[in-house]
Amino acid sequence: MPEGKIHVYVGPTCPAEEILRRFPDTVIHPPAVHGDFFSPEFSAGDVAVVVDGFYHHRLGLRHKEYLYALDRGVTVLGAASIGALRALELDAFGMRGVGEVYELYRAGVFDGDDAVAVAHEGTAPYSSLSVPLVNLHAAAQAASVAGVLPATDVDNVVSVLRAEYYPSRTPARVLRILRGSGRPELADWYERQLAVDPHVFDRKRRDCLSAVAAAHDLITAGAVGRVTGAGDSDWKTVFLRTWGNHFAGRAGDPPLGRRIAYQQLFNPDYPRVWERYLEETYQRDHRASTGEPAGSFADSVARRIGVTGFPLSAEREKKDWLFDFVCPMPDLTDPFEVELLLRAEEPSDVEAVSWHLRQTREFTRRNPGSAQQDPPAVLPPDASKILLGELWKVPPGQLAREYRSRGIPNIKTAVAILQPFIVGAIKEQKFLHSETA
Repeated sequence: MPEGKIHVYVGPTCPAEEILRRFPDTVIHPPAVHGDFFSPEFSAGDVAVVVDGFYHHRLGLRHKEYLYALDRGVTVLGAASIGALRALELDAFGMRGVGEVYELYRAGVFDGDDAVAVAHEGTAPYSSLSVPLVNLHAAAQAASVAGVLPATDVDNVVSVLRAEYYPSRTPARVLRILRGSGRPELADWYERQLAVDPHVFDRKRRDCLSAVAAAHDLITAGAVGRVTGAGDSDWKTVFLRTWGNHFAGRAGDPPLGRRIAYQQLFNPDYPRVWERYLEETYQRDHRASTGEPAGSFADSVARRIGVTGFPLSAEREKKDWLFDFVCPMPDLTDPFEVELLLRAEEPSDVEAVSWHLRQTREFTRRNPGSAQQDPPAVLPPDASKILLGELWKVPPGQLAREYRSRGIPNIKTAVAILQPFIVGAIKEQKFLHSETA
């Protein structure tokens, strides 16, 4: 029996209750937003059906995020609304389009988001406040078949309705536009049809239900998503890694990103953890690309950047210098890398992170101005650098080498990841010298 799950991102296009009544094993999500496809809920063999997506007051899913889901083995379908348009743009790369709206886009009848966009309520059930143009196009075609509208006038009627900004295209406004443009018979006919069946022209709703049915067929067939058509192009950019780390770092209680930061800041042996991370990820990636065992990471980097002249007796110096110099960005969505980064973590460390975050929340509650940033701005950068030096027991001139040896790429990042721990650290007197006057 297939074990994949069906995830449906839907809002105003179709009520969640109707989808669940027909397909009770479906996982319903709100309209898709930036970051949704980095969710740990996804597994290879799942199917994601994108119907609706936010795009005005929240960031929408970026195209690379669709590819990221496909690369994880998730089959991605697009239908009915923004999903249909994204499927048209990405079908060459493995996304699949379903339904009439997708076919209309493929045929060039529509080419912009405005054809499927609607104004809707901001919270569930996200009820529509306006009528999408693709549904009005269906009504005009039906009116032509019924003899209410000449076939030659269908495009003209759609053009008149298209001229109205989509949030203003309410049902009452549609009727006024039709009557105001000299088509009262069409307006009366359209109103009567909706009175009998409010969904009679609802292409988007039909496409949504068709897409969920198609997802069930794919689950039964054991479909696994993959990226196609990309060739050897390196589509996994630093932006994609940054987005993935942002959302993965916020997951968990305490958040994964804070747990790693605690190790980087407070574990005196973390430079050795970071060194092992560099070595083991290099070995894994080299074997994956060549099938052969690799030499050391330090030797490989030395060859690439042309570092020579280290005597054999200075092997340790060479490794320290190279690990200091090289600071790649880990992939926090990769369990293998996360395990390496948290290799030295103890259960007491997890408890300590939670305690520190509680101290910071209490501080920002009393000082709301500091909570306007994430992470909160507890201390200015110069003071934070002094505290870092105290914590790591190094003079200011050696901070750069110390933070890079802990996998922190620059001083700005070091200052930022320190902020959530400053209040608790000061309470514990971690930054205070033990001497007394």
